[in-house]
Amino acid sequence: MTVFTHFAAGALIGYFSPGVVSASLFGLASHVVLDVIPHYDFESVKLEIFLGVLVLLILVVTRSYSLTICLGGAFAVLPDLENLLWKTGKLREDQKIFPGHTGIIPHGRKTGRMSILIQVVFVVAVITYLIWSVG
Repeated sequence: MTVFTHFAAGALIGYFSPGVVSASLFGLASHVVLDVIPHYDFESVKLEIFLGVLVLLILVVTRSYSLTICLGGAFAVLPDLENLLWKTGKLREDQKIFPGHTGIIPHGRKTGRMSILIQVVFVVAVITYLIWSVG
């Protein structure tokens, strides 16, 4: 999944989490769940980073965040730092450790760009929900 989808899912999990530890752990676990689903990933690292930061900025500007929301989102994105390092040549394929990136847990098959629309709808729904619920 894209970074902005991972962040939104983790943020939503953080919203419903009773504390920072559960927000972090469940946010991290959500990365595996989303990566198993067939999906399309952007090729552009810059676009990935921009859209992920955009989701965070929308929540900040609308004051629709809490510590658990931020931690859930951050930990949901954390495994993709590994992919960022790999895509930029700072990490070899055999140095990856996250189970969904090493093949221990199968990564969802690559689908067409249409799955981006599903991800966008999901992210917009999550942002809207958090703005109405928190902001």
